[in-house]
Amino acid sequence: MSRKCISSTFPIINRHFSVSPILSIHLTSILNGEPQKAKKKLDPLLDKLRDERKRKRVERVIKRLEKFKQQLKPIHEYEPERRIMKELETRPQVELTSEETTQRLMLNRDWAKYKYKQHQQEITLISRAMKSQEDALEQLKKENKILYEQALQIDNKLIPFIRRGPLYSLPNPNYDAPDGDYYDITNYFDKGFGVNFMDHMKKMDLQIWADRRAAKRIKKEEREAEKNK
Repeated sequence: MSRKCISSTFPIINRHFSVSPILSIHLTSILNGEPQKAKKKLDPLLDKLRDERKRKRVERVIKRLEKFKQQLKPIHEYEPERRIMKELETRPQVELTSEETTQRLMLNRDWAKYKYKQHQQEITLISRAMKSQEDALEQLKKENKILYEQALQIDNKLIPFIRRGPLYSLPNPNYDAPDGDYYDITNYFDKGFGVNFMDHMKKMDLQIWADRRAAKRIKKEEREAEKNK
């Protein structure tokens, strides 16, 4: 028998050690068996009781939190005086007659009609002004394109427009304003940009609206040119 065919195996802790000139030295895999674990029997009643205990515990915590809700810090400037509150409680309510109630309803109706007519007149005036502006720009474009381009530029002196209108009630000169502290925490985002970020966004919005109006005007001119052809 040749030496190449000789091989020997030695059992080493459930492993086989093999020596062979062809297969070289190697170890086989572990083939140990393990008994299966017994499954635990689950009682549905115990699971149900456990879930109920958890639910009751959570409900108790929620009730405890509801008793101590977060209370906001009172602002004295917004609270009316006690004297005024007592007057409101003791002040008798005036019962209106049917004639006074009807008169107030008629006044409210007349006021609503008046405001509606005023609103319609304002809309008509605005539409006329916009139409005349567009006509003037079209005539200016035919006469001189340089002036037309300058007319489309934004006038920074007119925008933003601020106006203080009439108030609902007249100011009280004898009103004593309550003392209070004011802290300006507005973020202007002007660090690192060199310009005010909010002003820059306003200018961008105005430029976008101007571009949209110019695009609409160009489309209108193209449609009119196609009709004339």
